[in-house]
Amino acid sequence: MINFSKTFLTMTGALALATMPAFAQQAEKSIQSDKDLHKNTSIKISFGLGGVKADSSLNKASVMGVNIGADAEHKLSENLNVKISGGMNVQTGSSTTARENNIYKPGNSNYLKEAKISYTPFNIIDLEAGVINQSNLDAPLLVSSKGFIAAKEGLNYKILDTKISLFAMQSIPNNRNLSQRIDVEEDGDPRFFTETLKIDQILYIGELSLSATHFAYSDISNAVAYESILLGNSGSPINKGNGVLNSEYQGWHLGANYQVSLNKNLVLKTKFNHLSNTAIKENNTGHIAALGLSYTSGAHNYYGELANFKIESDASIAYYNSSKYGLANKKGNKVLLGYANSESNLNVTAEAIQNKEINENIYQSDETIFILSLRKLYDLF
Repeated sequence: MINFSKTFLTMTGALALATMPAFAQQAEKSIQSDKDLHKNTSIKISFGLGGVKADSSLNKASVMGVNIGADAEHKLSENLNVKISGGMNVQTGSSTTARENNIYKPGNSNYLKEAKISYTPFNIIDLEAGVINQSNLDAPLLVSSKGFIAAKEGLNYKILDTKISLFAMQSIPNNRNLSQRIDVEEDGDPRFFTETLKIDQILYIGELSLSATHFAYSDISNAVAYESILLGNSGSPINKGNGVLNSEYQGWHLGANYQVSLNKNLVLKTKFNHLSNTAIKENNTGHIAALGLSYTSGAHNYYGELANFKIESDASIAYYNSSKYGLANKKGNKVLLGYANSESNLNVTAEAIQNKEINENIYQSDETIFILSLRKLYDLF
């Protein structure tokens, strides 16, 4: 029995010694796999609190809400990348409306900001497909930062301090957040096409960015047309939920941004956007002129911006552009104050907006809006 035990222990020890290199190799592969996963994958989650106070003779709203969001990015190969970003909003509060067009009334919604595949076969070529966020156009008078089902083709070239970008996008526009809020059925098969030339230039003093975008909308549904009329576009309501816009929407958006460091902490920023719907000759333009300051000390960044804006009734489709600049047939001013902490990934903003009607109609009135937002980002890996 003792001899058997000794033999068993000897065999077990030999087996352990023999398999140790295999286990070590497998463990090394597992560790390397985990390293590759963390190297090629980025996951972030965010929590936010926000509030809106809107007041006009037609619409009033007092809203508080919570936002939960997630961003994930994974590098499938050297040339292939996947990015997904979305979340949900839960809101409570009160609102009144005289024309059923109160875009600030509380509501619960989910959203998909982005879900795209990017392919870069060469350093200068970039191809994307999926749900693409329109913020890359930097044209809030034309379209807000929403995700559209789209395909995008880009060409990028950099020489010394100059970067030239040329890209085209073919998309299906939507505004899911607004459609859930005011109960709009986005039927039909609308299209939104853009072609953009952008130049980023590092100057001897400061940095300059110039862009020109040609755009065209087509096949806008009667439901979206009806809501856009309630929000300021000119058109003919047929009945509740159905309408026809008076004009086509195609033209140009021009943008210019300049920033310069006044010292090691203080940065001055200026911005000008101009929008023109060349399909018609009247009430067809819009602009934003903004001046901002940013002060950074260590991880702390304090910033502010003062903007003047105007968007005429038929410059762009009200249903798709940014509500912070009046949507349509409005002019006014916007003040933004903010604080960001790069160490704790915290961002707090406060905005005050006052807009007035350009041409009086039964659907709109002068409006004052206050917006508060707090967002905390957690970088998982």
